[in-house]
Amino acid sequence: MSYNILSIVRVVASKQAGPDLLLIYRYMLIKYTEQLYAEMEAQLERINGSLKEAILNLTESLFCITTTLNLLKKLIQEHPFENFEDEIDFFKNIKPRFYGWYIYVVEVYHILSAVPSGTDQMIRDYFMDELKIINRYFTIHQFYYQYFLRDETAMDENYFLRVNLVPFPTGSEQTAIDPEFSTNQDYMFSKFRAYEMLRSFLIRRLKLLYQNPDNVFIAELLAGKKRWWSGDKVELVEVAYGIYYTNRLNAGKAEIGDVIEWLEDSLQIDLSQAYRMFLDIRRRKTLSYTKYLDEMCESIHKHIDETNRYKPKTPKRQNL
Repeated sequence: MSYNILSIVRVVASKQAGPDLLLIYRYMLIKYTEQLYAEMEAQLERINGSLKEAILNLTESLFCITTTLNLLKKLIQEHPFENFEDEIDFFKNIKPRFYGWYIYVVEVYHILSAVPSGTDQMIRDYFMDELKIINRYFTIHQFYYQYFLRDETAMDENYFLRVNLVPFPTGSEQTAIDPEFSTNQDYMFSKFRAYEMLRSFLIRRLKLLYQNPDNVFIAELLAGKKRWWSGDKVELVEVAYGIYYTNRLNAGKAEIGDVIEWLEDSLQIDLSQAYRMFLDIRRRKTLSYTKYLDEMCESIHKHIDETNRYKPKTPKRQNL
């Protein structure tokens, strides 16, 4: 979606102030941020290959994320929020999705740079220690983490409105806070997202080490390429939860984590944020909760209707 088109709709909506037009503008704003996020993820994967395995170029990765964050900042500067609800949604849900990647990329790079040269047991112990650090962070900030997990709203105005920003927000390690682009808890929510991804990354590494302790990394390199998912990750998350809630895998005994892991392995994709994406799906206001599944149904119906509509006439046999 063009940023210029968004600006035009914004101007028209502000002049006419019609509820329908404002709703269209809000929908386009959501689509624009989703487009930015998808483009950022795609660029990060082009830079690093699979983000599940390593950060190959830290500088280029951080430049990509910072550039996207600057576009987000420009967006809210030129398109001020219509109300507190929109501002809360931005700093609670939208900005942390982007900034979480910044924290994640830095953490993964530093962790992999410090992997000890030694036995598999030494490497396992190292990853386990890193996992303990993450779990300790969640424990220390348990109140805020539960607020994050349960998507609570009671303190949203204090946590996610810039007007309530205090000089040193709880849990924030930022040395310089931008009052135009920061709230009391958006950094911590970004870090929660980053640490959830980081935890999944470390668990995958540990699983691989325990499955094949002698040649795990060589085995990864030698593994043949599988089919890959070329759509948006959130679309595949819809599929995953559809499979899970209809109880069609392993007679309904498979957990959602099993479904996610199966899709990750089968389609060469990182779905470590699947749970968080599903929460974002639940928050949809202008989009269908099953947008991609609806698209699938529509495509199947269209194909069948077109096939049934086309019935070539059988040529009559001529009597000789």
